[in-house]
Amino acid sequence: MLIYTPICKSFITYSGLNSYMMRICILFFIITQYHSVIAQQAVPLPAEIKKVVDDYIQKGNESEKIKEYNQASFYFHQAGNICWTHGLLENAIDLLKKSLEMTGRLSNLNGTSVLCTKIGLLYAETKNFENSLTYFLKSLDMARRMNRKSEIISSLLNIANSYNEIEKYNESVPFLVEAETLSKDIGDTKYLRNCYSLMTRVYDKVGDREKSTQYFNLFAAITKKIQQEEVSKKEDEARLMVDKANSKVLEVESIKNATEQELKEKKIELNEKQINLDKVEQISREQQMQIDLLNKEKELQKAIIHQQRLMRNVYLGIIITVLLISGLTYFGYEKIKKSNVLLNSKNIEISFQKDEIVKQAEDLRELNALKDKIFSIISHDLRSPLFSLIGMLNLAKDGYFSIEEQNQILSELSKNVEYNTELLENLLKWASSQMMDSSINSVCFDIHDIVRNKVNLYEKTAAQKGIKLENKVNVNTEVLADRDMIEVVMRNLITNAIKFSKEGDVVVISSKSQEGIITTCVADNGMGIPGEAIEKLFGKHVFSTRGTLNEKGTGLGLILCRDFIQLNGGRIWVESELYKGSKFFFTLPAKQII
Repeated sequence: MLIYTPICKSFITYSGLNSYMMRICILFFIITQYHSVIAQQAVPLPAEIKKVVDDYIQKGNESEKIKEYNQASFYFHQAGNICWTHGLLENAIDLLKKSLEMTGRLSNLNGTSVLCTKIGLLYAETKNFENSLTYFLKSLDMARRMNRKSEIISSLLNIANSYNEIEKYNESVPFLVEAETLSKDIGDTKYLRNCYSLMTRVYDKVGDREKSTQYFNLFAAITKKIQQEEVSKKEDEARLMVDKANSKVLEVESIKNATEQELKEKKIELNEKQINLDKVEQISREQQMQIDLLNKEKELQKAIIHQQRLMRNVYLGIIITVLLISGLTYFGYEKIKKSNVLLNSKNIEISFQKDEIVKQAEDLRELNALKDKIFSIISHDLRSPLFSLIGMLNLAKDGYFSIEEQNQILSELSKNVEYNTELLENLLKWASSQMMDSSINSVCFDIHDIVRNKVNLYEKTAAQKGIKLENKVNVNTEVLADRDMIEVVMRNLITNAIKFSKEGDVVVISSKSQEGIITTCVADNGMGIPGEAIEKLFGKHVFSTRGTLNEKGTGLGLILCRDFIQLNGGRIWVESELYKGSKFFFTLPAKQII
């Protein structure tokens, strides 16, 4: 933990301290602190260091924009440390404050404590002790909340130092007393020495010479104790090194003795080998005579073997001829066998192709039927309302209707126009989905926003039927899909729910997330769907029924929903009970978190 100690002022001015040792200690501390301050004076940043700082700041700003506050805090912290190292104190304060802002958004107590301490030290270096007190007090609060006694002591000492700098000596006393108590609790003599040093100075400044002398004696005693402990530690380390050296000498001597013993054994072994070699030479002369005899026998054996080889070659020729004939016969058999396998494979492939052609023909018939139904819708459901609209407008233009009748007719015409608009939009979306080169534009978006927009759009229409719309989709429910397609799906499901609900009913849109899948539900407590009709809803044939107020439908909406959900890697289904309502579900992949 960092502790602020200003030059010279951290030592007392007590006139009775004229010992030679104390003068040496004070002189050494002044020299080291002077060089420390000189090293931290502001100098222009070298080009390569400035580039590093600018890079950290840029990365910090980018991380802040995408709400990566932990990374942003790290980059600003690094940039601030570099500026501090090179004496740019004001820049360092600004950057560390920015890092503190990012850390505060993460509720990171430890990071907040460290940054408050550093900012306090920087303000102390710039002689702005009022601000340094503010940040040291914040650091103390963080340390207390984390119950870290060492950091509490450091913060207490920093606060006491700052009060001393602004000559509020009495206000520093409670902090020093608490620091002394905690230092004793954890047995940290170095913290205790700092406490006694500051207390000596405080009581000297307020004119209490007795307490100043008392704390200086404690300071001198504990300093001596620390020095003795350090000397003892050095002696223990030196003793350990001597023990290791002695152990190494004993190890080398042991290796030397083992080597000498091994050499003696090798010498004995060589003598034994020389004796054995003499014996072997004697045996070799005897064996040479036997070898000559064996050579004679070997020549005789060669003649016998030559004759046997001739007979073997004859037999091998006969065997090879037989094997060659057998191989040719087997090769012919395998060739016929492979031809049969190839023929069977071709037959199976032809059979598969036939099944595929039959399936394609069936799909084509279904598409033709769907096309005929679409043309029927266009020619009847689209043309008839338009002709009716034209006729009504002509009659109204000629003055055949009263004002009351015109208002009633305008209401009917509005419904016809809304129906035609929905029909045209569904027809266009269906035609687009049937194009061979259609593709999806997958993006990450919040499905809550789409539901909110659709609820706002159809809230008035639902209210006219006495129906309430509720959006219970959680905010930030992000999915990966084609946004335009999902808007069409949500529009059709919500308008269907309104269409088949009665006065007093509620349409609820909700969602849940499980294992990377977002499941969305559009539920109503309206008419419900008969069991035999459920199977037709998502089929390849257009199926439509009238709503609770005899509203017409195109039958294309749910077909579009099925196609669009499948294109986006999901599935759609319905759960319904007659006269109790229906629930339409569809799934989409959730946004992948990196």
